[in-house]
Amino acid sequence: MVLQFLDAEIMENLDKKLTQAINGLVSPTKERISDFILSSEGKRLRPALISVTTDILVKDTEIREEAMERSYNAAIAIELLHNMTLIHDDLIDGAPIRRGKEAFHIIHGADRALHDGDVLHAYALTLLKNEPTLNLVLDYAYNVSLGNAIELEDRLNQNFNFDQEHIIRIMELKTAIVFAGCVKLGCLAANRGEIFTDRLHEAIVAAGIAFQIQDDYLDILGNPEEFGKVPYWDIQESKRNLFLYFALQTEYASKIKKIYNKSVGEKTEEDLNVVLEAFRSVKDNVIEVKDKYTQFSLQEIDSIQKELSSDDPQLLVLFEFLGILVQFLAEREK
Repeated sequence: MVLQFLDAEIMENLDKKLTQAINGLVSPTKERISDFILSSEGKRLRPALISVTTDILVKDTEIREEAMERSYNAAIAIELLHNMTLIHDDLIDGAPIRRGKEAFHIIHGADRALHDGDVLHAYALTLLKNEPTLNLVLDYAYNVSLGNAIELEDRLNQNFNFDQEHIIRIMELKTAIVFAGCVKLGCLAANRGEIFTDRLHEAIVAAGIAFQIQDDYLDILGNPEEFGKVPYWDIQESKRNLFLYFALQTEYASKIKKIYNKSVGEKTEEDLNVVLEAFRSVKDNVIEVKDKYTQFSLQEIDSIQKELSSDDPQLLVLFEFLGILVQFLAEREK
């Protein structure tokens, strides 16, 4: 279980550092952001990945305190940037619910969602202004924005002429590169940047793609109460994903195109049932792709671990953790 690595001290420190960072914002943005982040049940998966990676590599060493402080700084910046994307994504998508509660723009209005998100974006980057990792985080922020922009253009242009690689690329930009980046930031905080090779990057990116495929799967076939979103919202907003890609190759294609050309909120219950029927018919295709990326990630991590020197126990623990993490990302239920 991945939870065995989520040390209570680390999670407590992350919450403490996150609260301190949010308190550095100016009112009334501070109160709105605090309510959105601190009162929710966000998983804090990305920041935890950074700090757990660092902790494994510096455990029982003289540099632990200094290294963990670096990891917390990077972790909080990443968490704030992630929440900024959630606020803006929900606004653009018109999503009514986030984490089982009303979305930020529903509570505070579109104008405040736009500007508070902008403030949060800029503020998160200032937390790293004296850190050598700032350029790396800027690259990740750009990739996420680019992935969101491509996805939005597909929807606005009613694009149905895309291949599987196009969908995977969006997942890579929006989600997977950040997961890989979190592992790299953790390694850098521990002064072990040499660990993060191109092979490890590709392995974690593959795990991030599996995570996003599972996210899409849960939106359609998961338990809405556990998932914390409006049921079938990806269908309502005409999201381009692997379910749509495979369904467009079936006899449902013409019906789906007509339904997906409707605006958010205009799809009827009958429309949703048609799309769901089509998507359920191709779920095995989607699972097959997810399993391919999961297996690639696990095999690469296992291969790299076997090539490591056995006299570095911390490194071996890190790769044990990464193997468990990959399975968690691909199999989670919420």
